[in-house]
This record gives sequence, C-alpha cells and structure tokens, in this order.
Amino acid sequence: MRFNFEELYDTSRSDSESSVDENDFTIIGGDDEGIPQLRLPRLYSKGKPKEEEEPIILDSELQEILSKLDIHSKLPTPANNLLVHRLSNPIENVRQEGSLRIEMPVWNAGRDTDQGINRIIEDIERKLTIIEQENDNQVAKVRRHKERIEEERKQQLEDERRRKEEEERMRREEEEERLKKEKIKREKEEAERQRKAEEEEQRRKAQLKLEEQKRKQHEEEEVRRAQEEAKKSRGHTNFKEIESNFITYKKKIEEIKSDILEPVKNDKSLKSTLSKYKRKINPKFGQLTNSEQQLQSITHDLTGLINETKPNALAYKWILNFIAKALVSQAETEVRVKPESAVPLARLALILLVMYPELLELLMARFIKKCPLVIGYTCSIDSEEGRLRMGWKRNKDGRWEDDVSYDERMGGIATLFSVITRLRLPNEFSETHDHPLPITHSWKLLARIANTPIELLTNTHFVVLGSWWDAAAADFVQMFGRQARKLLILVSDDLTIAVADRKYVGAARLRILSEEWMTTGTIVSFPQMTP
Repeated sequence: MRFNFEELYDTSRSDSESSVDENDFTIIGGDDEGIPQLRLPRLYSKGKPKEEEEPIILDSELQEILSKLDIHSKLPTPANNLLVHRLSNPIENVRQEGSLRIEMPVWNAGRDTDQGINRIIEDIERKLTIIEQENDNQVAKVRRHKERIEEERKQQLEDERRRKEEEERMRREEEEERLKKEKIKREKEEAERQRKAEEEEQRRKAQLKLEEQKRKQHEEEEVRRAQEEAKKSRGHTNFKEIESNFITYKKKIEEIKSDILEPVKNDKSLKSTLSKYKRKINPKFGQLTNSEQQLQSITHDLTGLINETKPNALAYKWILNFIAKALVSQAETEVRVKPESAVPLARLALILLVMYPELLELLMARFIKKCPLVIGYTCSIDSEEGRLRMGWKRNKDGRWEDDVSYDERMGGIATLFSVITRLRLPNEFSETHDHPLPITHSWKLLARIANTPIELLTNTHFVVLGSWWDAAAADFVQMFGRQARKLLILVSDDLTIAVADRKYVGAARLRILSEEWMTTGTIVSFPQMTP
C-alpha cells in the first residue's frame, strides 16, 4: 500500500475528494469542529481476509527507531488539547475521552514499507541535521555569550585595575602633597625654632655676661673686704673677738640642746615622727657620689623631707640641726679618708644653706664645736678644758684619742669647710641670694692661723692648712691674685720655718705642696663632678 503523509493528514480537502479507499485506513478524529482527521493504514496479511490477517512485526532496530521518532512534535495542536503519546509497542488504536492517543501502525511488508522507512530515515537525518545545526548555532550563541561575558569581565577587571591605579595615583599625589606640606611646615618650624634658639642664645649670652659682670663686681668687693681684713689682721689679729665668737657658738650648742633636743625628747609622738625622718635622711649623705645626677636626686629627696616638717617649727629646727650634725659627721668619717668626696657633700651643703637660711647658724655651731680652727680660734691644750675647746674626744676607756686620729678628723672637717667657701652659688640662686660662706672665710682662716702665737701652733694647724690647700688654694689664688700668693707664701714658707725644729709632719707636707706650686706654677685641686 502506498501513501504519503499529506494523505494521512490533510485538512484542505473533504472526504469526497479523497482518492484513498476508506476501507484501507482507520480514520481518527474529525468528529469535533476544528480537529483534523488522521488516516492510519490498516494492517493485513496477504491471502487472508482483512479481519483475519496477522500484523507484521518490524525488526527490533526499526522498532527502536520508530519508538524514538517524535511525530507528535510535528503535528498541529488541536483546539481541544490533542495529546500524542509514543508507545514502545504500537499494536492497537485507542480512543480516550477528552484526548486522542495515537500509536504508530505497523506497515505491511513490501516495497512501500522500504520507501516509507527510507523517507522516515531521510526525514530523521534531515531533522538531525537541522537539530545539529541548531545545536551548533546554540553552542555558537552560548560561546559568543560566554565570550561576551568574559570580555565584559575582563573589561570590568581592566576598569577596576585602572580605577585602582587612578586611586593609587591620586593617593600618592595626595601623600606627596601632604609630605610636601609637612616638610614645608617642618622647615618653617625648624627655622622658627632656630630663630628662637638664636634669640635665646643671645639672651643667655647677654645674661651670662651680665652675671659675669656682677660676679666680678662681687669678687672685687670680696677682694677689697679681704684685703681690708688682711690689713686689720696683719700683726694684730683680735683674738679676743675670735674667742668671743667661739663662745657664742658654744652657747648656741647649749641652746640647741635646751630649746630643740629636750622638747622633742619629751614629746614621744613628735620624737617618733622625727625618728622616721631621721632614718630616711641619714643614708642620703652616704649615697653621695661624684655624679651631678645623683646629687640632684638626693637634693630633691632631702628638700622634700625638710619641707614636710616646716609646718611644725620645732620639728623643722630639729631636722635642720640633725642635717648640720650629719654633714660634719660625714666630714669626720668619709672626707678624712677620701678628701675629694668633700666636693659633692659641700655642693649639697651649699644648696641647703641657700634654701634654708636657718641652717647656717646651726652648721657653723657644729663646725666650730668640732674644729674651732675654721674660724682661727686656738687655745692651749695643756688642760682638759683646753682640749675640749679644741674638739678632742675621749675613747671608751676615758683616754684622749691619739694625735693621728684627731688630726685626721680636723683635716676632714677643714676640707669640707674650705670647699664650701670656694664654691660658687648655683645659677638659679646667683642673683637672688648671697653666698652664706664666701671665700673670705678662707682668708680669715689662713690669716688668723698665720698670726697665731708660735707657742700655740701644733701639727694640727699645719694639717688643717694642708687640707685647706688641697680644697681651696687654686680658687683662692684665682680670686685674690697677688695678695693670695703673699698669704700662701707666708703660711707655707715663713710659718713652717718658724716651727722647723718641732718637725711637724703637717708642716713638712705643706712645704712640699708649696714647692710643687712654685715649680709647676699650678695648684692641683679636687676633680670636678661628672654629669
């Protein structure tokens, strides 16, 4: 049986116009308006009635091809929802309510079947070609889409990179501009600082020059007064006046005992409080070194402790008296062994004397009690009273200390006293305060010892002179010039010759110091303190 697809599915002509035998086809559809009719060939076997012919079964490969053929995709969709189902084994036609289910028929064997199959194969190949082309087109479209997306991504990355580069460039420019402004600002500030520093330096130099002028005037005044004192003391030192001064300070020691020490001793609460201060203050003197920084630290600690006692007048005087005793005691013990240690101790004493004027009278009383030679006082030591006046001590067994121990103590005390007299006031006090123990006290010490009667001179006098020489002679010569040289020659040459027969060790050392000065032209003094 020959047929084509247009004969099976044709809505353009009526049944009367069809040349196909209706008995050879099964008509599907057509009952409802708008639904086309589908004619499917009936299946018969040769030599048998149509009712009795057995259907021809296609081979498995063809069946698989037909089962995969999607015919319904090419059929028009009816208005009343035409559903086409593909069955794996097309055997019978089934009609269902509300839908049309079509199963592929099995054609009769023969040439028509081969041609139909060939057409189907060709149609399949054509469709596959179309599908392949569509697939290639879709693939190409997807590829182009991906390429476009990739290009857009690259463009975005490039734009982002350029944006970041631009931001980085702008940031660098801003940073360079900021650094440039800061540099200009620093240069301006540095120039301003330099200008101020130069102005400050000029002011400082002017201030130093003014201070130097004042210092020279003060020194000239001191020289004038010292020269007047020398003229007065030359050959006629008023030893009665010196003795009166000595007795005044001895009485001051008694007043300290009665007016300060005893009241504190009777006040247990105050005594306990001051004992705590004493334990804090006493170690400070032993901690002094040749370091300026250490001196400043100890000075700060001591002044802080002293200021805490100021609200109580009795406690304040007791602390100052204790400090005076501690200074002299340090000179008796430490300076006698290491004379150069007198420099930081004297620096501390001078600062305290300036800050607390009440300390001067207390310290002088302690100096004169321990070593009256610092004011040129001398008396005979043939009696017990004479020895006590000249500062001798008794040992635990009641005997007087030996001469060497006594001379060493006197030398240590004289060294501290002499260093204080030759020190200059700190800059912060030079314009507002006078020196509490100026170098004129050194002149008095030398002149009064030089005028002491020969019979009263002992080895101790020359030990004290030697200690003074080490401590203050260099500054003394610088201060008083030619008059100082005359006085030094007087005590180191004339005075030592006057007692040559006594063979004093102190006198011999003093002559050696004098000869070194005459030979070298310089006087060696204690080293300066380090920063």
